[in-house]
Amino acid sequence: MRKKGFFNNSVGMLHRNLRDRILAFEHYGGPNYKCACCPESEFSFLTIDHKEGKGNSEREKLFGNKSVAGHHFYRKLRGLGFPDGYQVLCMNCQVGRRDNIDNVCPHKKKPLTASELLNEFDKLRVGDGNFDLTQTDTYKATLALVKRKGDAKPEEKARRNPNRTAES
Repeated sequence: MRKKGFFNNSVGMLHRNLRDRILAFEHYGGPNYKCACCPESEFSFLTIDHKEGKGNSEREKLFGNKSVAGHHFYRKLRGLGFPDGYQVLCMNCQVGRRDNIDNVCPHKKKPLTASELLNEFDKLRVGDGNFDLTQTDTYKATLALVKRKGDAKPEEKARRNPNRTAES
């Protein structure tokens, strides 16, 4: 006799959520899914990533809220027939790409050694009352390197600070 459902509905919901996540991984990563950037294949480390880095705007469009994620997102992908534009990434690669303005995973860049990083910080020392030095291109490039953010694009700055004008 075939068993029909779970005794506890919360267990059934967990099963459905897990099934949706596995289906998404299999669709975007193949049957032996792993991170598209590195060899990580531990299931609990893997997630779905927006290839173009447009996750917030995509979730805003789909759900009316950019904070929706997890099982709601996997279920929506399944309901939409797994649209293009997504890939399987591990959390390290996804967060690393997010933190670099050029959308490149840090392990694909030449990492700074500890002494190189300290040398870059030393370039940021301008002394008291030298605010003008902080406005130079050299200072801004060094600060971006230290923060690992690259030079933010003007439209990105405007998105982060919508109430500020270009002059401020």
